[in-house]
Amino acid sequence: MKFKITVHPLQRGIRQAGDAALDAAAALREGASAVERRAGEALSQLRLEREVHDLQEEIDLQMRAVGEIMYAAHKGRPAESGRVQEILEYVDGLYEELDAHRRELETLRGLLVCSACGEGNGAGSLYCQNCGKPLSRG
Repeated sequence: MKFKITVHPLQRGIRQAGDAALDAAAALREGASAVERRAGEALSQLRLEREVHDLQEEIDLQMRAVGEIMYAAHKGRPAESGRVQEILEYVDGLYEELDAHRRELETLRGLLVCSACGEGNGAGSLYCQNCGKPLSRG
């Protein structure tokens, strides 16, 4: 004689509700992880924007100092010429750092940065809009 084992509809409903709750919990974890990742990216972007701002301010201050030295020389009060060179070399380094931060910001904003010229291009671009070189996606 064969016995047929049946699952009571209430047990089946409880099992389905439990499965749905587990699925919902997994989806919530994935969503929270995505929100955390986006918040981290936004924080990185804000930090970079602040650094870009600070670098630009420092460049402006240094160039103002060069202008004052040049004006003093014009007025007959020459300053040490080595000081101007020193400031300009410092500014060159600031510009390099500024350019690197700007490229990183463009990458965070979803732009493809050309490895040849540093120009930011739209995500759908195959070639740089500035220099025409092929864009790398890797």
